[in-house]
Amino acid sequence: MRLMWSGAARGSSATPEIDDGNLEHKIDYRGELRCSLGHSRPNELRIGKQLVTVAQLEEGKPECWMVSKTLEEFDIEEQSASALRESYPNILVIESTVTELNTAQHRVTAENGKEYVYGQLCICAGARPKLIEQNNPYVLGIRDTDTAKAFQKRLSDARRVIVVGNGGIALELVYEIEGCEVIWAIKDKDIGNTFFDPGAAQFLLPSLMGEKPDVLLQCKRTKFTTEGGDQQKDSSTTNRTLGSALGPDWHEGMKLKGTRQVVHKVHIEYQCEVDQLYLKDDFLQLKKTPIAFPENKEEEKISKPDNDLWPVYIRLTNGKIYGCDFIVSATGVVPNIEPFVKDATVSITIS
Repeated sequence: MRLMWSGAARGSSATPEIDDGNLEHKIDYRGELRCSLGHSRPNELRIGKQLVTVAQLEEGKPECWMVSKTLEEFDIEEQSASALRESYPNILVIESTVTELNTAQHRVTAENGKEYVYGQLCICAGARPKLIEQNNPYVLGIRDTDTAKAFQKRLSDARRVIVVGNGGIALELVYEIEGCEVIWAIKDKDIGNTFFDPGAAQFLLPSLMGEKPDVLLQCKRTKFTTEGGDQQKDSSTTNRTLGSALGPDWHEGMKLKGTRQVVHKVHIEYQCEVDQLYLKDDFLQLKKTPIAFPENKEEEKISKPDNDLWPVYIRLTNGKIYGCDFIVSATGVVPNIEPFVKDATVSITIS
């Protein structure tokens, strides 16, 4: 859930806005204020008493209780945009996507073709997955519950998956995937270097190869979704899905299993990045030989050829080529700032 306050974000000393008196029209872009069970939407723009959003649902007014001097407890109810208009008649809600910002005239242009004038501007545009290659049907980014379901569906028919990235989602995926060969490409010397030191990384490596322990007690958590779920789509040309953010334990209750009769089969390629992707027909024309999945330490040194055909091939910066059914791009996110940087007088600071 994104908490949008009329003033500065709580706990923050700066407000993401355009100040009328600032001749350079600098925007301090701080993304969105989120709690553990998040809901993120791209290109949402609050303009004084106007709200331009691509979403049809908005969070209701939070009811807060002071638990201690520094801790508050609150409930948030998701409501339709029409309910927001009824509760606050002085607020105009426009369900559209912002396409352009003109700071000289204090105007924003929406995808519906209309222009809106503002006094002060607050940008809460969110972010989207930073895919290693755009518009590739075999590259999948996991950002919300809808893309997680799409991943689960594709994994059910997969023999081999390549995961690129070394963050939290990549760590969870590599551990949770069963019945499928997993090649994990990371640019670091150790796994999970954002979360633990090299010694802890080495200690955790055996857990990737062995059987997972049975979960004796499942933690009960409330799962949040949007009305319409998979049917709620972004109207922009990029056709981004607007789903509930993953939140903690997003993979609980999801069967992440491929077609092979194995539990964990993981091979890690350290200190490398993606150099090139090839579709099957393009790769066959190159007459190059991909590497088979290494079954043990000896095969890692020998690099046996892979005679199977795959829908997509990946060449890493270390020169190795692997085939797979699809690739998971878990390399972080990029902010949705494109409509706002077209104006040459705007400089963006991301913090």
